[in-house]
Amino acid sequence: MRQLTLALMGLILMSGSAKATGDSWLGAFGHAPTAYNLSPPSIILGPDGNTRTVAPGFSPLPPYPADTTVRQAIRVSVAARSVRVRFSNEFSKSELRIGEAHIALTSEGGDIVPGSDHVLTFAGRHDAVIPGGAPLLSDPVDWAIGALTRLTVTVHYPAETVPPAHTLYALKAWSAPGNQAAAHSMSDAVAARSGSHFSALYVVPQTARRTIVCLGDSITEGVGSEPGAFRGWTERLVERLQANASTRRWSVVNAGIGSNRLLHDTPSTSALSRFDRDVLAVPGLSKVIIALGINDIQYSRRNPAEAVSADEIIAAMGQLIARAHARGVEVIGATITPFEGSGSHSPEGEAMRTRVNDWIRNSGAFDGVIDFDRALRDPLRPAQLLAAADSGGGLHPNDAGYAMMSDAIDLTLFRD
Repeated sequence: MRQLTLALMGLILMSGSAKATGDSWLGAFGHAPTAYNLSPPSIILGPDGNTRTVAPGFSPLPPYPADTTVRQAIRVSVAARSVRVRFSNEFSKSELRIGEAHIALTSEGGDIVPGSDHVLTFAGRHDAVIPGGAPLLSDPVDWAIGALTRLTVTVHYPAETVPPAHTLYALKAWSAPGNQAAAHSMSDAVAARSGSHFSALYVVPQTARRTIVCLGDSITEGVGSEPGAFRGWTERLVERLQANASTRRWSVVNAGIGSNRLLHDTPSTSALSRFDRDVLAVPGLSKVIIALGINDIQYSRRNPAEAVSADEIIAAMGQLIARAHARGVEVIGATITPFEGSGSHSPEGEAMRTRVNDWIRNSGAFDGVIDFDRALRDPLRPAQLLAAADSGGGLHPNDAGYAMMSDAIDLTLFRD
C-alpha cells in the first residue's frame, strides 16, 4: 500500500510539473478496455438458411502464466515530443502487477528497432501495482517521433494474470515466457488473442492540437481488415488528415469494441456506460464520431429479451450528443452500414436501420454527418454491402471497403 501511495503521489507531482511547463497532452492511440460480460447463447439463421448457435460474449481467456512477457504493436496518429502510456485494470477487482514495461520503435514483425527502446517508469519505479478498478499512467518519456510511427508496448507480468477482455481483432500481440521486455526479438513467442493491459497512448504533440475519438463497434475497430496493417477506416482517416496541411493538427483515437451496443452491456460495455471514460476523458478531445447501432439491431433478433426499437436507439444517440455538448465537444454521426446477407438480418431490422439512418441524416441533431451507408451499399440492392467491399458474411468491410468509408469523410469537418 505504501508503494502504491508513493507512486500515486509521484504521478500527482509530475502532473503538476507538466502543467507548469505548459505541456498539453493529446490522445494518440486507444484500445478501449471492457469487461468479460457473458450473454446466453442465441440461435440465428445463417445466410445458407441453416440455424447456428452464436457463442456467449467475451469468455475469460486462460491466464498468462507467472513470469510472462506480452508485446503489443500500435501506431501513433500524430508526431510527438513526449509520450506516456495508460494501463487499465478498471474491470478487475484484483490488483494487477507490472514487473517491467517498455516502449520502442518496431518492425512489422514486432521486433524492437535497435537503439529505440525506452523503459517506462511509474513515479520513477520500473514496477507498479494497479488496484482493482483503476487505471495507471506511466511517467512521461521525452521522445521525438513522427506521425504514423509504429511502436510496441511490452509488459512483463511477474504473477499469473488474466488477459484483458478486449480481444485483438485488427491489432497484433505476442506472448513469451520469462522477462523479455527489453529483448530485441522475443524467443518462443506465440500470437496472443489479447494483448497487455495497455489501453491508450497520450502524447505531447509537435504540432497537433485537438483529438477526434471514433466511438463504435467492430466496424470501427477494423474487423475484416488485415490484422496489424492499420487498414481500418479510422487508421485511413489518420493518413488522410496527416496528408492534408489544413487538417494535420488533429489526432485520432479508435474507441471501437467488437459487438458494442448503445443500450446493453453484453458482450461488451455499452456505449452509454463507457462514454465518459473512453471518450470524454481523452486528453484534447474536441470531436467525437459516433458509428453505432448495428449491434442494437442485430441483438434485438438474437436475444429478444434485450430487443430495442429505432426510437430507443435514437434516444440513446441523443443522450451521447447531450453529454458531449455539455463538455463543449462536437458530435459527428455516421450512418449504419448495410447488413443484408448476415446471420442476424431481418426485414424488421432493416426497417430499424433505415429509420435511424434517416434521423442521422436529417434531424439536425449532429454537428456533422458521415454517410457510411451511402459509401458501401450496393446501388442495385441498397440493403446489402457492395461485393467489392465485403470481407465475407455481409457485415464487415474488407480493406477496400474501409478505404471507401474513409474516403466518404469530408475533411472540411476537421479544417483548422
